[in-house]
Amino acid sequence: MNVGGRPAASRDMYAVTNRIRVKTGHGDDMEKTFGKRGGVEKEPGFKSFELWRQEVEEDHEVFLVVTRWETKEDFKNWTQSASFREAHSGGPPDFILGGELANYEVKLSSENY
Repeated sequence: MNVGGRPAASRDMYAVTNRIRVKTGHGDDMEKTFGKRGGVEKEPGFKSFELWRQEVEEDHEVFLVVTRWETKEDFKNWTQSASFREAHSGGPPDFILGGELANYEVKLSSENY
């Protein structure tokens, strides 16, 4: 199968997104908060982390946190790890209005970095 004219790399992965709403004007605070995340990169099965900032202007700002894992079990293990507890200690900052998690099995991926 081709994606965009190139052969697609087929590899199963597990991806988790967290769509987070943030008070308007606190986008930079959100970026700083996630810039200090607690060691997820060292966890077994961790593949990647991305923080996406939505361009749409509304009464709040929206970020999408995207992590990729080798397996669902790797993600679950991270949620029970010391690095997860450290990253989530103290609760969310007051500028975060809420979040919505979604979990996916990645069936097709193509990268050109």
